[in-house]
Amino acid sequence: MHLKSILQTLFLTLAFIGALCGGCGISAAADSGRPPAQSFGSETESGYYYTVQKGDTLWDLSRRFSGTPWVWPELWEENNAAIANPHLIYPGQRIRLMRLMGGRPAGAPASSSEQPVAGIHFYYSLSDQYGFIRKIPVTPEGIIFKSQDSNKNMLSEGDIVYVRPKGDAALIKGQLLTVYRTFSPLIDQKTKELIGTQHLLCGVLEIVQREPQYAIARVVESYRPIEVGDKLMPYERRSPRIAIQDSQPGIDGRLIMAEEHLSMFAEFNVAFINQGNFHGIRPGQIYSIYQSDEHNFGSVTSPQTITIPVDYGELLVLHVENETSTVLITGSKKEFPEGTRVRTPLAMR
Repeated sequence: MHLKSILQTLFLTLAFIGALCGGCGISAAADSGRPPAQSFGSETESGYYYTVQKGDTLWDLSRRFSGTPWVWPELWEENNAAIANPHLIYPGQRIRLMRLMGGRPAGAPASSSEQPVAGIHFYYSLSDQYGFIRKIPVTPEGIIFKSQDSNKNMLSEGDIVYVRPKGDAALIKGQLLTVYRTFSPLIDQKTKELIGTQHLLCGVLEIVQREPQYAIARVVESYRPIEVGDKLMPYERRSPRIAIQDSQPGIDGRLIMAEEHLSMFAEFNVAFINQGNFHGIRPGQIYSIYQSDEHNFGSVTSPQTITIPVDYGELLVLHVENETSTVLITGSKKEFPEGTRVRTPLAMR
């Protein structure tokens, strides 16, 4: 047997003994007086994270979030850059979770308090880039009417543009503004009612000079190619940390469209649903993506149909408007089109 295999077997045996004696690792203690062996560092990948609390062990966290304590080695492997020794975890450490079910830890009791699930958040590194659908469009602060380089149709970081103010917008030197683009209003094809107008965020400008009739600005960040005719709104930096909350019971809606106008979309795509603040939707809630399987029984003259809903994906709410929400597809077994159904996770119904 290779030395590496012997050491791995020895380590797992010792860990197993430790688990039988109260869980894997020494529980997190606030009064240890020692810093973590290695700080987590900055989170750059999107995903679910948990902040270690006093008394936590990997054994217990594995059971809480995965439904079984026996996958704690995988949990450690997922976080070996943050946890040098699986027997030593400390309050305040951030652990990347392998899975989160139904908007709260597996096995946790349902709650209607609309409070964040303690210690758990989703870190979304592109938090400044997702847009929204709003029934009454944002009133722009200005419009890009010209680029300094007339030969460029698509603008990016470092480019200089000219902005025409709208209304009473001051557009003062040093001001940051979000560049956005709108499209034709969306109409529900079944009810013929107005859904709203999509606002696609394209980047950030900084005003560098103000003239009586216009302003000069520099593109400081571009999420997508910026075009002449794009609009401006006040810039507000969003936190990449989204606290996980219990899902709203009784939700049954649909996906309106993908943000990038994809015909088919799946995991890691941003999309919009036709449920919002008025329906009890909140940022940090998780919902299931499902389809209905129909089974026909009986005869031609006396048909009987049984409809079975089948979940095959999950989404996380990023942003909420009154009647719509922006969501991130966090898991999917297959691609799906707009109009796909969304509902409250089984554990929360």
